[in-house]
Amino acid sequence: MDNREKLEALLADIRSDRVKKVILDTDTYNEIDDQYALAYCYLSHRINLCSVNAAPFYNDRSSGFEDGMLKSYDEIHRILRLTDPDYKTPVYYGSRTTIEVSGAAVDSPAARNIIDTVKNSDETVYVLAIGAITNVASALMIEPSIKDNMCVVWLGGNDIKGDNLGEFNLVQDYTAGQILLNSGVPLLLCPAWFIVSVLTTNIELTRDLKGHNPLCDYLAEITEREWVRAGSRPDWVRTVWDIAAPAILECPDCADIDIIPAPVFTDQRVYAFDSTRHKMLYLKAIDREKVYSATWKILKGC
Repeated sequence: MDNREKLEALLADIRSDRVKKVILDTDTYNEIDDQYALAYCYLSHRINLCSVNAAPFYNDRSSGFEDGMLKSYDEIHRILRLTDPDYKTPVYYGSRTTIEVSGAAVDSPAARNIIDTVKNSDETVYVLAIGAITNVASALMIEPSIKDNMCVVWLGGNDIKGDNLGEFNLVQDYTAGQILLNSGVPLLLCPAWFIVSVLTTNIELTRDLKGHNPLCDYLAEITEREWVRAGSRPDWVRTVWDIAAPAILECPDCADIDIIPAPVFTDQRVYAFDSTRHKMLYLKAIDREKVYSATWKILKGC
């Protein structure tokens, strides 16, 4: 089976009703959208959430990559407890630095979890990566053979029609992004701006979650906190990017996906294109109304 045929088979699998094995790789404390995505993965009818990895991040909510990862690890447990007090889903510490900083693969429990899960699975493992791609790229560097039995769904970069590669998940570990796109692993790239950026919420939609269960109350609370920080404007909107990843598996008719040659993240931090490169899946558009309808229904039913 050549590269295109494998991607066509994966696309058919994504669109099928089959329950998929999933590892979620998430910088959960970075913003507020990972919390929604984690709960969505846990509650989805088409996702078997095998484990969750904490991803590193460094911004004004952390003192460094390691601190960001540790805060995300704690936030993962908080969301899982709110979703299901009896949860048994394993959670793994991720990279304490980045490939870009270290100059090498970053070994971690998260990277080893990806390797072990994929090697021991009799079916494709979907790795939903909604943060820096350090854990995933490190796993592929340590054990390249795992790419034959996995599909990475990564929210990274921006629309290939533009020239802006200043997207948060990518710039957190740009080298890891380069490694991922050059690895040949089956990949569904979900660009941020101009593609999943349509997934906006507002204060009315957020308040609609209140009162249904402790999880929804917490999600409404952290989102309203962002609204207040932004000045409590009535026209406020907030992009909840990361729900795109589980939504594509839960309600695949929301996604317009194409097969294209994998672009290159150049050292000049712009896209480059070569029609002879291996193929990948690319999210061209996503239906906001379908995604929110499915997401809110699942969260409220928790």
